[in-house]
Amino acid sequence: MFAAVQSVQAPERPVSPSETGPLVRTAILLARVWELRDAQMVAILGGMQPESWRRWCAGQVEIVDRERLRRMALLRDIHIATRPACAGLGAADWIRARQRQLGDRSPLQLMMSGRIEDLVRLRDSYASLAA
Repeated sequence: MFAAVQSVQAPERPVSPSETGPLVRTAILLARVWELRDAQMVAILGGMQPESWRRWCAGQVEIVDRERLRRMALLRDIHIATRPACAGLGAADWIRARQRQLGDRSPLQLMMSGRIEDLVRLRDSYASLAA
């Protein structure tokens, strides 16, 4: 009779360096704006290899997995969402200041947890300010 129908999912294609380059450059710029050390950025980006981060900083973009791309997009969104909140203090100081709405943790502490859910929480906590 009829064979069972199986769902066919296209394999996830790799994201090329030309596609990842803008987000990588944004992450590098945010590390500078926020005055983060390499180890901090490596943790925020999900525990990537420090050597990979250093290659990115030197302009050598390699293929990046989708979770890391999502993290970089979240960092961009966090920066945009928090700009009004940190205007008076400066981004580097504000990101280290404890925030009542974050349970008396700083945005940096939340980002350093390494959990992508905390990046989403941080972005969502300040999203209304950017609107």
